[in-house]
Amino acid sequence: MQNIKIVTPQNYVSMPWRNGLGQTCELLKENLPDDNEYAWRLSMADVTTDGEFSNFDGYDRTLLLLVGKGITLEFEHSKRCDLGRSLQSVQFKGDERTIATLHDGPIRDFNVMTLRSHCTAEVYGHNRTDIKKIKLHSDILLAYAVDDQLSIQLENTEIVTLPAGHLLHVQNPEQQSVVFNDAKFIAVQIRYY
Repeated sequence: MQNIKIVTPQNYVSMPWRNGLGQTCELLKENLPDDNEYAWRLSMADVTTDGEFSNFDGYDRTLLLLVGKGITLEFEHSKRCDLGRSLQSVQFKGDERTIATLHDGPIRDFNVMTLRSHCTAEVYGHNRTDIKKIKLHSDILLAYAVDDQLSIQLENTEIVTLPAGHLLHVQNPEQQSVVFNDAKFIAVQIRYY
């Protein structure tokens, strides 16, 4: 049976970065039973200076640019990536040494982290081009309304209206697909191993 809930900004939690150089706004996470680790986490962060990212050993990350003129990420063992457009994204390993260089002033990013041994994430960033339909094949569906009200049509259910800055959480989605209106959004499908 699916469980649908909306997480409001009042439920988000602010915390320092592991390296102490900034703050993270944690939107939602799922803790592992009897453990201090989490299976997955969604968060946002304001990056105001160049520097090294915190180490998240064992986690895979997807980072999307939300606000700002851009950031370049240089990875120790893999590619270099320039993010310069809103909702442009990059995937990388949380334990790989990563150096960030801002293009022209601070940025805000959106982070999805999954514990590599436990689950995986498929992340979509949508920039108001048209109505977007996503085929569902996950244990959890998450959707974040970036800067405008978002309408979400789950098959066989009413339309869910999500205010800007809010997060939709659907546990065990029963639908085959979901349709979003043309607002800017981030959708995440979590699948457990």
